[in-house]
Amino acid sequence: MEIFNKFECNVQPLLTIAIPTYNRAEYLDICLRRIGEEIDDLSEDQRKLVNVYVSNNGSSDNTSDVICKYQRGILPRFEVVNNIENIGPDRNIMQCYSSAKTPYVWVFGDDDVILSGGLQKILDILAKKNDIDILYVNGYSYSNSYLDEPLKGRGNSGNVEYVDPLDFVKRTHIMLTFITALIVRSGVCLNPFDELVDGSNLSQMSWVLALIRDGKKFVILEDRIYAAKIANSGGYGAVKVFGSNLCHIASVILVKQPRLVDAIKNGTVVMWFPTYIMNLRGGMDVGFSRENITVDLKKVYASNWRYYVFLAPLISLPNFVVPVYYIVVRLIRKLLRSVLI
Repeated sequence: MEIFNKFECNVQPLLTIAIPTYNRAEYLDICLRRIGEEIDDLSEDQRKLVNVYVSNNGSSDNTSDVICKYQRGILPRFEVVNNIENIGPDRNIMQCYSSAKTPYVWVFGDDDVILSGGLQKILDILAKKNDIDILYVNGYSYSNSYLDEPLKGRGNSGNVEYVDPLDFVKRTHIMLTFITALIVRSGVCLNPFDELVDGSNLSQMSWVLALIRDGKKFVILEDRIYAAKIANSGGYGAVKVFGSNLCHIASVILVKQPRLVDAIKNGTVVMWFPTYIMNLRGGMDVGFSRENITVDLKKVYASNWRYYVFLAPLISLPNFVVPVYYIVVRLIRKLLRSVLI
């Protein structure tokens, strides 16, 4: 790998925004432009708190040209690693985390966008509460342009602190797998879990779950901070990754905290997979490779009674009944979420 154009200044940075990227120059351009605009809106001292790090995973498009455009003076610290060859998405994401030299790391999806004022809010929280282990931030999804859905950006305001990791996991569950939603403490040793997560499409869980296992302070920022491109993952199956892989990794890293493992599993079954199945049944492009969800989901969750209430009927009911049952599912989880997860 080759490192170039590393800028230095005197103030100790607080946060690294680390972007793993591969052949998505068009999205990276928007991502870096918005990061630059957010940094420009900060005070001079606050700008020095932020590092930007891009790990270019052997891209063959014009990703390097996009990066060079933003290296020319818009950011106080900008470090780029060009992998000579594609090392795979998991290792590229791990490289983003392990390379950070700041107390906090925000591994940020190259097709995601920081919303206006988002970086300022994050820095305000990290500066005031410097003992946070994980800061979870809310966002919204978009299809074409993140500007097409501005009303979604309003959200709630303020932040909620969770000292108990179980409360935090019950609130976040499968969203713990979404890198852009998590600003995390740096310095977790990844070596014990390298083989566990490599090839899982969930390398981030090696430090996220370790922080949940050992951490003491978790904060949820209710404001909408980012917009995430939907149906843009590709290359893997949702049930494989967010079913069997997630369950296995959580069970290993949180082996002494089975209630946390259950909260992740239950939240995924109750809150995420019903919508995924609905979208599949409706013919929507969900951005994942094709799977036999009837067989695969049952293999993973057959021992969990929630599967028979929230997933199995949505898979097997006739098409004209599915939307009605989905309404029932949403009502049940709205009324009984704290019990179900």
